[in-house]
Parts: sequence; structure tokens; C-alpha cells
Amino acid sequence: MDLHQLRCFDAVAEELHFGRAASRLHLTPSPVSRTVKELERELGTELFIRGYHSVELTSAGTALRPHVQSILAAVDALPSKIDPDAINSARVVRSGNIFRAPIGMVDDLEEVVASAAGGRPVQGAVGSSVELIDMVERGALDIAMVHLPHDRPGLESLVAALYTFQVAMRSDDELAAADEVELSDLAARTLIMGPDDPQPVAMGKLMADLAAAGVTTVHRVPDQDSARVAGHVRQMRGVTLTVQGRAGSWARGPYDHPGFAVRPIRGGRLVFELGLVWRRIEAERDPVVAELVVAARSRWPIPERY
Repeated sequence: MDLHQLRCFDAVAEELHFGRAASRLHLTPSPVSRTVKELERELGTELFIRGYHSVELTSAGTALRPHVQSILAAVDALPSKIDPDAINSARVVRSGNIFRAPIGMVDDLEEVVASAAGGRPVQGAVGSSVELIDMVERGALDIAMVHLPHDRPGLESLVAALYTFQVAMRSDDELAAADEVELSDLAARTLIMGPDDPQPVAMGKLMADLAAAGVTTVHRVPDQDSARVAGHVRQMRGVTLTVQGRAGSWARGPYDHPGFAVRPIRGGRLVFELGLVWRRIEAERDPVVAELVVAARSRWPIPERY
């Protein structure tokens, strides 16, 4: 026995006509008649006396009807029994950030999420940019801090910070004698880089900028292990890119060793974007995501530089 059977029975009992009952239910008479017969078989008794031009309730049908009406009324009233505030309070606000996000940026994102959550429970995730972008795209996260740009048409983004790259090299490299390095100085050098995996679109943009400056000889290491990259720089007398080690940002790591030198690129011409992504449709229909976006735009009206 199911609700569909009870609704068909109630409609026929009200109309005393299978055709009119079917019209009320937006069905044709045959499935309504078949459903009522199934209910009668389950109950082991006839509920209607079917005449050529008339339908009447049997005594069993008459006795059953008030109970069916009570059940259907209780089911139809269920939505009104749910407290909207209880739904809102149970809504979990989900955010994510990349492994190497600056500590200060992570703290700021947590504050933004907490303020937009309005007391709702909050969950966080950590992963690579690609992993987090995938999670936002499929709705597993409301917002995430990732490397930009991205290529997902359903996502919107906000640039919150810019990493300014510097060049790391051996301390006996001729470029180490200068206070700053021209990007064109790298054109004849071997650039040691990790894989594109963490964010292929952002890395593709970076490599295109380097290629435009004449940097075309690139040696790839199989992972993002900075110690391995530094080892290749030492052995191959190549160069690599790093960011300024300042409080709250990526540390130089192995390049703090006296065997290496780190020099800025003149004019800060090479940058990497860090920002937030969210689903456009959710920002339009979900007040929580809309509030997250408003809070994020207020916190980062202008990208910070690292």
C-alpha cells in the first residue's frame, strides 16, 4: 500500500467517477482504475460498486475513507511542520584552501566564512587548486581559495592576492651579482620547474608569459618538492622561480642556504594570482553563498601582493 493508491482511492470516492478522478490527478482513467483494484486486492475487499454509468462506495470503502483522508492530510501538512530556522541552522558552510596559501590569507578566509555563516556550522577542506575547483564545480564546496585563472564556465572568481616571483640560482651564478634580474636575462638559461598538475590553467599562463620573454628551455621535475628543484638548480646551474619569503607567505625553503641567491625581477613583471572561486548559480539562488561573495569582495577589494 502506498500514497499513490490512497490518493487514487480518495479522488474516486470524492468524484464517484473514474474519468473525473483521473482528470484531478492528471492521469488517464485506466491507471487510476488499475491502482484502485490493486488497493482492493491488498485490502482483500471491494471498495467501490462499479455500475455501467455510476460508481458507489461499498460499506468497506465508506469506512476506509475518513482514515485515508486523515493520512493524506497529515502527509500534505508535513512541509508546514518544518521550521525554516532549523533548516538554516543545519546548513553547513563549506570552504577550501590550497596547501600553500599564505597563513594570513587562510585566516582571513576563515573570518569571511564565519561572518557569512551567521552561526551555521562550518567545514573546511585543503587540497590542490584542481581538486578544490572540482569540488566547487560539483557543489561539494561553497567557496575555495585557489590559484587563478581557471577555465570553468560555471564558476566566478575574485583575485585576492598576487605572488611576485623572484629568481633563485646558485650564489656563484653571474646573475647573483646584480640587485635585480631582467626577465630577458633568463632567455638563455635553463629554467627548472615543477609539474603543471596543481593548476594547469594558471601554470599555462605563467609559461606563456615566460615564453613571450624568450624563456623557452624548461626542465621539469616530477613533483612540487622544492628541495628536488633546488638540487637540479645546483647540479644543472639552472634557475628557478620562487616568491619572496615574508611572514604569512611561502618561505624560500632551500634557497635560504648560502649556496643560493634570490633576486627580484625588475618591475615585478611576473606574478601568480591567488583568489576565490564559487558557482555563479549558487551566488544567485543561495543567500549563504551570496553573503560569502559580498564578504569576500569587501575583504579583498584590491589584490594583496606577496
